[in-house]
Amino acid sequence: MIAKTLHTLSAQLDDYLKRTFRLTEGVVSLHPVSSDKSTDNKVHLFLVNLERETAGGVSHSRRTVSGNQYRQELPVWQLNLYVMIAAAFGEKQYGEGLQLLSGAAAFLQANNSFALHDASAGVAVEPVNLTFSELSNLWSILGGQYHPSLLCKLRNIAVDAGEVKRVGAIISENETGVNP
Repeated sequence: MIAKTLHTLSAQLDDYLKRTFRLTEGVVSLHPVSSDKSTDNKVHLFLVNLERETAGGVSHSRRTVSGNQYRQELPVWQLNLYVMIAAAFGEKQYGEGLQLLSGAAAFLQANNSFALHDASAGVAVEPVNLTFSELSNLWSILGGQYHPSLLCKLRNIAVDAGEVKRVGAIISENETGVNP
């Protein structure tokens, strides 16, 4: 689900930027900025972190009853993804990179929720504020030099393996032979 979400967002963002700026080839790259190719004139989209969504409370096992049987499934995990969008452009194309980053921000603001084909709920997108210290630490962890960037939180990513924990029979009073 994580890869599918990032691929969908990357493809939609790339289509938008190509149309808006009349580009002939894709400009969005779904991978981190590498230190050896720090200015490859691309807008990079990559995963920075995952966290459990706690706003919905603690999830419990789901129990489905069908006729005289029940099925118990593990709870669905709700995750938030922190995604960085960074413009890695050379000195001569720095202005173009800023325009594309502005275009990416405009796209995300206008499309602050998007749907995945087989997901029941949409994915919400919101910008994340970082202090200069947090930003410096993040780019240090990423192992490269700073590039103009926007950190976004993608909310409501459901992870459900569909595994069944337990299947059992429902016993009625008539089957036990005990009268009330």
